[in-house]
Amino acid sequence: MKRLLNTLLVIISLGLCAVCLVQWQREARLRGHIADLVKRLEAENNLRIEAERKVRAYEMEIARLTELRAEVEAKLVEVSREYNDLSNDSVARGITIAIYMRELMQMQRGLEATQLAFGKGSEAIKSHNSVVASQNSAMEKQNELLKQLVEERNDAIAKLNARTREFNELVEKYNKLAKGR
Repeated sequence: MKRLLNTLLVIISLGLCAVCLVQWQREARLRGHIADLVKRLEAENNLRIEAERKVRAYEMEIARLTELRAEVEAKLVEVSREYNDLSNDSVARGITIAIYMRELMQMQRGLEATQLAFGKGSEAIKSHNSVVASQNSAMEKQNELLKQLVEERNDAIAKLNARTREFNELVEKYNKLAKGR
């Protein structure tokens, strides 16, 4: 019986050893699985942190682009307003020139009427000379006014071209930033 008990004890010990071995292997697999889950969790946390950082960077870029767009729109409004003012001014000056031309034509008609009324005497020549002198002075004034208008127009166009170049550069910068997004 002693032998039976010893054999039984050895079999039970071997069974316990087998159970311990199976448990040890199962625990090793579980520890490996837990370590794998921890690595995946850390990777997901890193990705989340990186995504949040990108979101903040994109928000800052969007705010900057919105501000830049507002500046571009403000400059566009300003350039449009200046262009409209210059256009209106040039139209008004054109009307002024037309008025001066009409007055000149009326003076020429008056000269012809004066010549008919006075005949071809010395008084007619004197009056004709005075009318011609007044016409010459009116033409000189108109010529000076035209030169001044041309200079102002050229200055206005130069300013408009400069603003347009600035606007185009600003739009190019905006487009580059928009494409970079």
